[in-house]
Amino acid sequence: MANNHQDIIDLIEIRKEKQSQTDDAIQSFYDEYVLFVMRYTNIREKVRAAHLFRERTGLSQEQMQLSDKEYLFQHWFAFDYVTIQGRTLLQQFISEKAATRNETFLIQSALFLTSVLEPIIVSKVCESFYVKGYSPLTNKQVIIKDVKGRFKNTDVEKVLWVRKIKSLGYDVLVGSYFIQAEASMEKLHQSLNQNEKLTWRQFLKRYAVAYLTEVRVFQK
Repeated sequence: MANNHQDIIDLIEIRKEKQSQTDDAIQSFYDEYVLFVMRYTNIREKVRAAHLFRERTGLSQEQMQLSDKEYLFQHWFAFDYVTIQGRTLLQQFISEKAATRNETFLIQSALFLTSVLEPIIVSKVCESFYVKGYSPLTNKQVIIKDVKGRFKNTDVEKVLWVRKIKSLGYDVLVGSYFIQAEASMEKLHQSLNQNEKLTWRQFLKRYAVAYLTEVRVFQK
């Protein structure tokens, strides 16, 4: 019995270690990518991106100066904007780095490439670092961790728009999250149903920001 008990403890410790390593890999990839985007100096692309963003969201140039709208633009620019060359900045980043990186980097590359800004309805706030919820598009249950611990004041039934990356026992939030002003998902469901040729991921990749003109971004 003693040996069995020790084996269980060892397995728990191994899982904790793997969980920590996976979380660190996600955060490390994200931090490096953010630095890459911050150093991106193609002014022509930035001007083009800002024009397309205003076109998709209906926001004026003055509204774009508000901190929450500016952060939403920066997030969209980093992950979903398609450059004149026909690829995202994330694809460009991976293309430049992949040849000299290990398997962990390649795994994170695949996970980040398939991520989208998506709505999650909060069902429980476990503590400042975790929320439980579900996707209103798939009804899939999720647990999300915020390494910065910003979930403390999040209310149940609120709609959060998040970009999350799959870890082992939960998903990890990357960047900040956006709180939707209205809890209704009716408009989003209607638009998704009208675009039957697109999967929900493809739809959100293209159009998510159009539903986020009235949001509050939570940042520390």
